[in-house]
Amino acid sequence: MNFSQHKFAILLLFAMGLFDATAILAQQSSSSTAQASSAPSTPTTVPLSKWFVEGAGGISFGPGLANGKVINSTYTGTGGGGYRLTRRFEIPGELSFYHSTLPSWVLQTARQPGGHYTILTYSADPTFYFIRGARYGFFVVGGGGYSHVATTFDKPIGSTINCTIYSGLGYTNFTNYCNGTITGSSYSSNQGMYNFGIGMEGRLYPNHRAILFAQGRYIRMMTPANQLPKSNFALVSITTGIRW
Repeated sequence: MNFSQHKFAILLLFAMGLFDATAILAQQSSSSTAQASSAPSTPTTVPLSKWFVEGAGGISFGPGLANGKVINSTYTGTGGGGYRLTRRFEIPGELSFYHSTLPSWVLQTARQPGGHYTILTYSADPTFYFIRGARYGFFVVGGGGYSHVATTFDKPIGSTINCTIYSGLGYTNFTNYCNGTITGSSYSSNQGMYNFGIGMEGRLYPNHRAILFAQGRYIRMMTPANQLPKSNFALVSITTGIRW
């Protein structure tokens, strides 16, 4: 074999080795691509929107009439919306409604067949999330605003009312109700209010914007003295709802 034949043999072996290496790399590349395509994809988390709306319902507990001698349960509904300044801090504006029947002993003392009280609150409630992940979060909330508290009896209280029947309620004088100049069945007041509490949220579907939440709050209305249901009326509210 001469020198040119040696060169030809070496080139042939080099070409065969290069072909085999290329084939192996192509096989590995196709295998890794197949594995990547067969791996399950994780759902994409939809980012939180700047603006949101919310609605919630639940139950509240607080003193009835007579300076807190009884504890009443109160139906509660809340609605509103707000703006997220950051992922951890947002400011909702909320309208809340509370409704409860009057305790039976209060109705007996007032000589009435029935009655109820209702509360409306309008508040701005800054919320801070000390933990907020892709699925779950925990927050503190607190704020204040305005409240309207109204107590209503089923029948009007006549001009012959004897104010001594209210002594058991902790009140001794209703201006213009004891001198026979007014016949009425309800009493109301408007005043400031504040609230604070804690809560948690759960995002069951990361690819949706809906967020479920539950929270507990202490709510204080600065009702005046000699005003039904009582001065500085307060409730503890527990609600669940959805925020979107």
